[in-house]
Amino acid sequence: MKSTTVLYRYNDISRKNGFYSLNIRHAAITGAIYTLNISVLVVLIYSWMISSNMKNAVLLQDVFYGVQIAYTAVIGTNLFIFAASVILLLGIVKERVSLIVPWIVGLITFMALEAVAIVYSNVLRDHVNKKFDSFCKIEVTFYLIRAVLNVLSLLSVIKFYNMVRLGVTWKGPETIEL
Repeated sequence: MKSTTVLYRYNDISRKNGFYSLNIRHAAITGAIYTLNISVLVVLIYSWMISSNMKNAVLLQDVFYGVQIAYTAVIGTNLFIFAASVILLLGIVKERVSLIVPWIVGLITFMALEAVAIVYSNVLRDHVNKKFDSFCKIEVTFYLIRAVLNVLSLLSVIKFYNMVRLGVTWKGPETIEL
């Protein structure tokens, strides 16, 4: 079996030669911490939305349970993203590819599932209100901003994943005993 070695200049790894200074490992850690924090925020917001809907169940009429289930699905997806982000942080620190892959697959999957749940809840609320209210617009805007930031996080983690797979390491030099 033939072994392939890919050599990178240090400047290509750390990006200290241009206008900005971006280490791909730092970008991946930033993406992991971002998804960790934003998933907690989303769980808190949607938990508040569920509790506020409980008080206004009469306004939602027939679609009350559908909206609550959609909000619960959003909470569930973000709890899984939180768990995957913790595993991703371990994978980045240990530079293990097997701990990075679940976050990549999970983020893509759960972003799509969350989009479906948000659209479903907004369509149900639209059915009752006969129009898309301002709350719908705020919710969709918040999701779109998070989706863009999630894609940026995903790109940085995929770049880190490819670098680790190729054998690039950010660990210090090995100690050699004489």
